[in-house]
Amino acid sequence: MEIYRNPNSRKVRGSHLLEITCAYCGCFIALYQKVDESNLVKMYNDRIIEGSVDFSQFHGALFCPGCGGRIATRYVTKADKKEAYRLVPSAFHKKRV
Repeated sequence: MEIYRNPNSRKVRGSHLLEITCAYCGCFIALYQKVDESNLVKMYNDRIIEGSVDFSQFHGALFCPGCGGRIATRYVTKADKKEAYRLVPSAFHKKRV
């Protein structure tokens, strides 16, 4: 499995790293910078550091490279007009790195 760096990522102050994996097969999905301790509902595209999916290309949805299960759907937030992925609650596991 190949790991892709996200060219849109940038460092966020006060954040901690989360490793996102598939709940079905355990395959690595992404390394994400989370700012606070709340639940992980969406992942902003500019906070994803690297992943097993090439985030420089446009994807309508995010699928697991191992089993093909849907992890998230891409959308644009209403408040700040930023690209993000809305996560399916039971499709992923997160671990603090």
